[in-house]
Amino acid sequence: MQQSRQVLVELVAEHRGHDIPEPEEEGEELERAATMASEGRIVSGMEGIKRLVRVDQRPIGRTPRSNLATYTGLFDHVRKLFAATKQAPARRYDAGRFSFNIAKGRCPHCEDEGFVMVELLFLPSVYAPCPTCHGDWYNADTLKIKYRDKSIADVPGMTVVAAWDFFADEPPLHRSLTIVREVGLGCLRLGQPATELSGGEAQRVKPATELQRIQRGDTLYVLDEPTTGLHPADVERLVAQLDGLVEAGNTVIVVEHNMRVAARSDWIMDLGSGAGDEGGQAVASGRPDEVATTSGSRTAPYLARALA
Repeated sequence: MQQSRQVLVELVAEHRGHDIPEPEEEGEELERAATMASEGRIVSGMEGIKRLVRVDQRPIGRTPRSNLATYTGLFDHVRKLFAATKQAPARRYDAGRFSFNIAKGRCPHCEDEGFVMVELLFLPSVYAPCPTCHGDWYNADTLKIKYRDKSIADVPGMTVVAAWDFFADEPPLHRSLTIVREVGLGCLRLGQPATELSGGEAQRVKPATELQRIQRGDTLYVLDEPTTGLHPADVERLVAQLDGLVEAGNTVIVVEHNMRVAARSDWIMDLGSGAGDEGGQAVASGRPDEVATTSGSRTAPYLARALA
């Protein structure tokens, strides 16, 4: 299954003339070498595909600096709101003043990290709150600008649900928060570091980010077991978001073992008949109701139960 998914991604990337992603995790060099030895070609169906998005369980960032709000683009809306307050123009503050990456608004000591790294001999480095801004990221002048009695440093501490209520009168931001909330991430803080997100949470952040973009209906999404570790209610939320991508004219391919997801799919390819070296053959393909009645498929009885 792992190899099949990788072959698909690489063949599509080559067909579109895109660079094949370099290995990101330890051990992937061997995996990629094995995959590259496989033969395959795309016969047809790529006419409407102009963009490839691979969604897997890799983290959305490797340091606490990357967080939910920055990855999804939510913070771009927040910065514009603070720049539009009455106080900001009077001080000649633009949206850049409230950015993490520009020196004029951030804490000079931690440079908007909100923390300092302490290196320990023979032990992993640890992070401690910045002694100057105490984790607020910004300098004192920037924190004087208020939006509805909140400073820019108060926003990252809000959960998605709390921010959804707080920014109810701001349509662009409220719409983005609605999408993040609907994939079951309402309990996360906007500024929650990427390093604190589980693999399942990180994988839900990625389609939520895609859904906020203007959909052109020309994207192929390949998801690798996105329901891992999810509650059944969250699985339903995730499937609803994937349906939204399909309804916008995109193509979504999901490598999955969850029969709830399979039953909601338009088309299934059942690979088997066993696992590992015993698998890899196309046992059945078709609509869920067709695959559920296929003799010789070990998936069929479970799929039939999910369809019942």
